[in-house]
Amino acid sequence: RQVEQRIKRSEAMICSMTKKERANPELLLTDRSARSRLTRITKGSGLAFEDGLAFMSEFQKMRTMISRMSKQAGFGGADEGADAELTPAFAGGGGNRNARRAAKKKGKKGGGRGGGMGFGAR
Repeated sequence: RQVEQRIKRSEAMICSMTKKERANPELLLTDRSARSRLTRITKGSGLAFEDGLAFMSEFQKMRTMISRMSKQAGFGGADEGADAELTPAFAGGGGNRNARRAAKKKGKKGGGRGGGMGFGAR
């Protein structure tokens, strides 16, 4: 029952957005007019401003989770070009963590053991 209510609220919020906002959710997150946009959307959907903030927070969490899952699976993301622009923190990454670590180790010189002039060095 609660899940159905959340879906209806989310649907009302999305229906209150302009086509431009649906196509580019960043307008609701980082744009200068994001607060007034969110206020208009929440009023249009008959919800409180706090509900709108919770909706956007949930959206961001889901976006991050999907991005991480797609990277773990070895995909670059559903829409690599747009995703790389929107999330600069993940733009440099790609592949999984172990592959990045292995590549970093390959780049190092020496035998991979400690650095410096430790014990036994002459």
